[in-house]
Amino acid sequence: MKEALVIVNPAAGGGRAGATWSQLEPLAHRLAEIASVTPAGAEATRVAVAAALDQGYGRIVAFGGDGTAHLVAGALLAAGAGERVTLGIVPAGTGSDLSRALAVPRKVPAALRRALLGPPAPIDAGRCTGEKSSFYFVNIASAGVGGLVDEMVNAMPGRGTTAFLRATLAALRRYRCVPVRISLDGEAWYEGPILVAAVANGISFGKGMRVAPEAKPDDGLFDVVVAGEVGGLDLLRRLPQLYLGLHLNAKPVRYRRAKEVRLEPLAPLPVFDADGETYPSGPATFTLLPAALRVAGPIASQSS
Repeated sequence: MKEALVIVNPAAGGGRAGATWSQLEPLAHRLAEIASVTPAGAEATRVAVAAALDQGYGRIVAFGGDGTAHLVAGALLAAGAGERVTLGIVPAGTGSDLSRALAVPRKVPAALRRALLGPPAPIDAGRCTGEKSSFYFVNIASAGVGGLVDEMVNAMPGRGTTAFLRATLAALRRYRCVPVRISLDGEAWYEGPILVAAVANGISFGKGMRVAPEAKPDDGLFDVVVAGEVGGLDLLRRLPQLYLGLHLNAKPVRYRRAKEVRLEPLAPLPVFDADGETYPSGPATFTLLPAALRVAGPIASQSS
């Protein structure tokens, strides 16, 4: 039996991940006894994870973008294997926001070494149970403009380093704030229009937008951040604050920690964003799953 299965998404990073894996595959074989697969799409990735579990692999490496890690982690959690199989993450995609939250090295060879050899470290995960869709997530799930951004980025053939910024600016021009009602741990908390409502386990989304700068992926709590309606020039002025994580005290922003978030749209919402993937939106409950997943670490000391 091989020590680890590497699941490669060659389309990640606008098609760059496949070439990157071809260059690094010899290194992977020197580091550990591995096998690798290149699934053709989301369902094939879930099938590959199920097969790896049947074959007894104790470590599965997601080599691609946030979407690849999202699919592999979701399949592990759905199978009840999140606490016994170690998930390695090699960021070779466009956004790589999950790797920021977990302090994964930015250099792909170093990330590969950690993914194959790093000790398991427990982290939290999230589960969304909704009227129109249900899913697991590891980094951030959001309602509002984020789903539009994801759709635009995923439609870009070449993407590139500025893909998320270009998509964000385009989505902000199109999006009209939607009223919602949000309760935290069973208590009413917010009712009004949202630019974005983020249920965060990690720090950033959209390639480095630090929407939840104080989030810790192993503290047993979501960081919930809501930005209300912000107009025109003020929005452009505040965008740099989002990248720097300096927005939590801004007037249209509300922030609190919770274990359960209930969101009820009061008008049609764009699709949900979950780790850079999209799902149909609607009334939904987001539940924290403490220490439900273990990743190849070490991650930075988070909850101390």
